Amino acid sequence: PPPQTPQLVRTQELDPRRNYVFGFHPHGVLAAGAFANFCTEATGFGGLFPGLRPHLLTLPCWFRLPLFRDYMMAGGLVSAEKSSLEYLLSREKGGHVAVIALGGPPESLDAHPGALTLQLLGRKGFVRIALEHG
Repeated sequence: PPPQTPQLVRTQELDPRRNYVFGFHPHGVLAAGAFANFCTEATGFGGLFPGLRPHLLTLPCWFRLPLFRDYMMAGGLVSAEKSSLEYLLSREKGGHVAVIALGGPPESLDAHPGALTLQLLGRKGFVRIALEHG
């Protein structure tokens, strides 16, 4: 069969005066699907969620590389540290979406064709932080 065209689907209208956490799965090796959906307009994020700015969270180690750090930040990526998530969710005027790979690095290391195993046990800190910030 021909490859499917990626599609982002909105199931709920969101108030742009609030901040949100979006989770995505599967992580995959490079999280290319997340990048296409949340760091570009390839699937129409801005039209589906007007007034919201997505920030894809990624491993903090990528921000230690000179120039690469600036390139990543220009693309909307943010360090996946607790302090970064708390900062995004505490923005008073709202309009920010922290996008998290639910399974994180363990899921990316387990990525192989035909498998969609969610590695969620022990990875629930983002839920606690989201609840603390409303």
